[in-house]
Amino acid sequence: MSLRVIRTETSALRERFVILSTTYKHRKLAGFTLVELLTVIAIIGVLASLVLPAIQAAREAARRVQCTSSIRQLAVAMTNFEYSYKRYPAGCSRSPSLTFNQRLLWTGHILPFIEQSTVRAKIDLEKNWEDPTSSNAKALQFSSPIFRCPSANAPNRFDHEILGRVPCTYLACASGLTARETGSVPIIDDTEQDGVFYTDSETTHAGIGDGTSQTILVGEALFLETVSGLDNNNYPQLIDHWAVGSPTIGPSELSEALGSTACRMNAWLIKPQVFIEEIELGFSSRHVGGAHVVFADGHTDFISQSIDRDAWSAMGTRFGSDFVSSY
Repeated sequence: MSLRVIRTETSALRERFVILSTTYKHRKLAGFTLVELLTVIAIIGVLASLVLPAIQAAREAARRVQCTSSIRQLAVAMTNFEYSYKRYPAGCSRSPSLTFNQRLLWTGHILPFIEQSTVRAKIDLEKNWEDPTSSNAKALQFSSPIFRCPSANAPNRFDHEILGRVPCTYLACASGLTARETGSVPIIDDTEQDGVFYTDSETTHAGIGDGTSQTILVGEALFLETVSGLDNNNYPQLIDHWAVGSPTIGPSELSEALGSTACRMNAWLIKPQVFIEEIELGFSSRHVGGAHVVFADGHTDFISQSIDRDAWSAMGTRFGSDFVSSY
């Protein structure tokens, strides 16, 4: 092989090496720098911060729709009960013989009207509810989605006197004038109240003198097991509301099932300054700005927590001769 040929091949190899080296350099330059990567991450973070609140708002809107549906179903069940028995269900019913201090709550009365007749049939007010093997205790473990607002964050079950009891996040309205359940009268106790529901109540449709479109049947109420305080009798109280029944409810514990519009809306928001019973009996929710209620004519509404106190009070009475024109 001649020297000229060798030099030619060597030149060709050098040219290929230069081309390969140049290509490799270009490929390295095509990657992201650290600054570019951090910029992209920052942009993604900004977009996420814009999108997540919208997602959360959409979820809350869906929960509010579900809450409205649940409270409307409760009103339909009460209306059907009234049609069948010519009266609304009692706010709570005592044992006929008064042998036990246990009661069937309004949610227990309407069980047959939410397709739960078998659960209602198992309840016997003349048997001890605190016996964990009894059918009554098992009935208190019955759970239905219409007894709770999905935004309320209440525990699915809570051990209180009976294992696995089911909290309820709706109260029937007992009064528009009384904001206490202990101490000196007037209090919400076993006597007749000015609202539709109270102990052994038998309110009829015709008995709602203020008009069915002006009178509240049921409203939202939070189950706040971490909030406690002393009542007027210096007895410790929890913010507990229950479904179906209660094994030890007395005249000073009616807030387990009944509420009052004499208490300010969402009093739990300012709980350090509010008497415990006003939180117990008050209507409240985790929806921003107010809570849902349903009226005796079946229509639902979202009531603002800044509603005029007199207008709010009037909605809770059944024969106060008051008229709520706007709120």
